[in-house]
Amino acid sequence: MEILSLKTFKAVVDEGGIKGASLALHTVQSNISIRIQKFESELGVKLFQLNGRKLEQTPAGRLLYEYACKILQLEYQAIAAINQNKGAYELRIGTPETFAAVHLPQALKKLRKTSDEISPKLHTATSAELATAVVNNKVDCAFVGGNVTHQHLHSIPIIDEELVIVEPIDKQYAPVLFIREDGCAYRKCALAWQQNMGRSHEETMSMSSLDGVLGCIAAGLGYTVIGKNMVENSRYENSLAVQNISVGQTVLNISLIHRTDNPLIKGIHSLAEVFSAVET
Repeated sequence: MEILSLKTFKAVVDEGGIKGASLALHTVQSNISIRIQKFESELGVKLFQLNGRKLEQTPAGRLLYEYACKILQLEYQAIAAINQNKGAYELRIGTPETFAAVHLPQALKKLRKTSDEISPKLHTATSAELATAVVNNKVDCAFVGGNVTHQHLHSIPIIDEELVIVEPIDKQYAPVLFIREDGCAYRKCALAWQQNMGRSHEETMSMSSLDGVLGCIAAGLGYTVIGKNMVENSRYENSLAVQNISVGQTVLNISLIHRTDNPLIKGIHSLAEVFSAVET
C-alpha cells in the first residue's frame, strides 16, 4: 500500500470525485482513475460505486478512509517534525486576502526578527475554505473569522474587529448590499445585519475583492458591512463614510486555528504571540 494511493483515494473522497481530485493533486483525471483502479485491484475490493452520476464510497471505502486519514496525518507529522528539527522550516499560513493586506505585514516582519528559523508561506482563501485546509494539512495554521468548531482544531483568539456600515460619503446610493464570496466571515456578518434590520428584500451583489467592493460603494452603487480596519487607509477612505452598528453582532472575532496534533505548534504560537504584540 503506497502513500500516493492513499492520497489519491482520500482526495477523491474529500473533493467529491475524480475531477476535484485531479485539480487538488495537479494531475489529469485519467491518472486518478488509473490509480484508484490499481488500488482496488491491490486491495481486492471496490472502494467506490456509482449512484446515478454520483461517485460514492462502498462500505470498504468508508472503512479505509478512516485509516487513510490517520496514516496520512502521521506522514505529515513525521515530515513536519523532521523539517523542524533541521533548525529551519516553512510555516504554511492560511489567511483571507483582506486580513493579509491589513493585519499581517507588521506581524510577519516581527516574526522574521524573533523567529528567524521560520519561513512563512501564505495561502489565501475564505475562512470556510481555510478551516478545511487546516483539517486536511494543506496549511499548518490559518487566520479565520467567526467561530470554528472541530474535534481536531484548536483556536487562539487574535483580535476582535469592529464591524461598521460603509456608505458613500454623500450618503446617496442604491439599496444594494455588497458582500464577499461564499465562505467569507464578513459576508455572513453583512447578511445577518441586513436580516436584523428587516432589509432582506434588498438586492445583494457578490464580489471577490475588497477593493472592488469599496470602489463600487464610493461610486454610489450600494453599501456594505465590513471590518472598520478594512476601510482605514484604503485608497477609497476619503470617499466613504462609516457608521457604527447598533443592532446585532458588532465585532468579528479573528482567531488563529491549527490542528491539535500539529508538530509545529511552537512556531504557530510564536506567530500568535508576535501578532498579539503588534496589535497591542
